[in-house]
Amino acid sequence: MLLEQLLEFEWLNEPEDVDFQDAGMKVTARKGTDFWQNKKHNVHMDNGHFFFTRKCGNFTLTTHWEFDNIEGLNQCGIMVRADEQNWVKASILTESLQYPKLGSCVTNNGYTDWAAQNISNDIKEIWFRIKRQNGDYLLFYSEDGEKFCQIRLFNLYQEDVEVKAGAYICAPKNEGYQAVLKGISIEAI
Repeated sequence: MLLEQLLEFEWLNEPEDVDFQDAGMKVTARKGTDFWQNKKHNVHMDNGHFFFTRKCGNFTLTTHWEFDNIEGLNQCGIMVRADEQNWVKASILTESLQYPKLGSCVTNNGYTDWAAQNISNDIKEIWFRIKRQNGDYLLFYSEDGEKFCQIRLFNLYQEDVEVKAGAYICAPKNEGYQAVLKGISIEAI
């Protein structure tokens, strides 16, 4: 990942530490961070770490993360965000190392849903891809960076012309969660 490629990116909620290495950008999340909204239960978590660029029109965003420890609901993945009340995220997460889940959340008008499916428990890296086309979004994942499987099709309630698109990381329960963002790319389609 070239530093020049990252000049147009910025942080929402800077992480505890960022270290640029040959393998990519190593990010350390702060404990107690997450993105989750639920007006019904008065839950408003919007302090996760989001590394993004601003995009208009149709685009494809791809992220590639490498990680070791996904316990305690630690997450690293992909995010597109219109505002605090309208966004999508996808990641690997688990409460135990034996049963990791591929999870995705779509938040519309302040209500977050959650869709999950089982995934291999020996996974150590993952690619995510979101395509925005004419207001529709398609979300994909890959375990090898070659074959992408669709997770879901969705819309955001607040469809702004400009959205924030990028990679996110958070650690709802654990101190010192680290993952390496090995790649991030965004292109107009």
